Formats: sequence, structure tokens, C-alpha cells
Amino acid sequence: MALGVPYSYHAKRSSIHRLNAGVKLLCLFVFSAAAFFLNPVCSLVLSVALVVVSLRAGVSPAVLFRGCRPIVILASFVVLGRALDFASPPSPAVLVFSLDGFLGGLMFLWGMLLSFCAGALLFSVTTAAEMRGAVCGAERVLFRPVVVLLKNAKSPFLQRIHAVASYPRLGLALGLMLGFIPRFFAEWDVLKTAYRARAGRRGLAEVFCLIPVAAGRMIDKAAETAIALESRGSLL
Repeated sequence: MALGVPYSYHAKRSSIHRLNAGVKLLCLFVFSAAAFFLNPVCSLVLSVALVVVSLRAGVSPAVLFRGCRPIVILASFVVLGRALDFASPPSPAVLVFSLDGFLGGLMFLWGMLLSFCAGALLFSVTTAAEMRGAVCGAERVLFRPVVVLLKNAKSPFLQRIHAVASYPRLGLALGLMLGFIPRFFAEWDVLKTAYRARAGRRGLAEVFCLIPVAAGRMIDKAAETAIALESRGSLL
């Protein structure tokens, strides 16, 4: 996958790359949750931490912003919606600008960007196979008590539960879902390049034209993945 594509893997030999994928996924979950506390001090600390970890991993912080334009556009509507409000005094309704709403919207935008960039950093330092292995491993650990308790179960119902717990599939499904995120960005990049090579108009016209095509291509890739899994006896 090209390095210019958002959420692509950057092969390095840093300590961040060598860190266990499960730990990195947990850190992403905690970081993303903290990003939406909408506290300026917390957001500033998280921003500095993200830059430090990115540099430590050998990934330029600017790389993490690739592909964030749709996030900025959507969040900008949120900022606008919070900043403008209709007041209904005794006189006819008027449009009022709310400074608190505007600042709250900016904090929301900041949190969205922090979460997006943290995800980009995760995919920059972790392969899809590592994330899938981490998720599947965590699921096996969670189901291990059930497997042990129902090992000698006689009831057909309990035996079915034991069989399901012995070969969990949620981790595989979640791992495949995570793996499709960089694949979507790669597919979008290919379609965008082809569209612009044919003198297609940029902006919203480009987005509306490419979304149905990209969705269809991703459905086809999902079907191909499902067929490959079934041929190997791995049914979800």
C-alpha cells in the first residue's frame, strides 16, 4: 500500500512498532475516549502526547492528517450549528451567535481530529495481521473460563456453547473490519486518481460521484474475503 494513502502502514524499527498490538489498541480506545472530554487542557496534553509518540515512531505528525478533510467538513457543520441559534423573544425570532456554542463546537472538532490522528498513528505502526491477532487473542482469553467450565458438559445446549466459545469468531470479524479501513482509503485514492485523470470536477461533485463506486468496490472485496475464508473453513 502506498505511503501517501491515509491509514497506511509505515515500516520502521521503532519501539512503538514493536509494542504489543493489543496494548496499542487499548491505548487508542483510552485516548479516543479522553479526546471527547472537551477540556482544553486535556486536549492540549493529548495533542502533545500524540506528536511525541508519532515522532518516536518515526512518523511525521503531518502524515496523520491525511484524509481528514471529510472529518473537518462534517465537524464544521457541527460548529456552525452550535454557534448559531434562534432566539424567540417577544419580538420576531432572530438569529443569535453563541460564543459558548462556537467554542464548544471547536472543542468537538479538536476531539474528532485527535481521534482520527490517533487511529492513523495506530495503523501507521501496526499491521492488519497484528491487530487481528491481538483481537482474536483477547477474545480467547475472555472465553477461556467458559471453555474450561463446560469442557465435560453433557447437555447438548452446553456443548454447543462450548463449541462456540472454543472457536470464537467475533475477534476475526472485528480484525477484518479494522483491516478494511486502510483498504477503503487505498481504494478511494485509486478511484480519485482515475476520476481526476479524466478531468472530473473536484469538490462535492467528486465525492457524490465516487461514493457509490467506492461502496460497490468495497462490497465486492468483502465478498471476495468471505469466499476466501469459507474455502479455508473459517466461517463467521
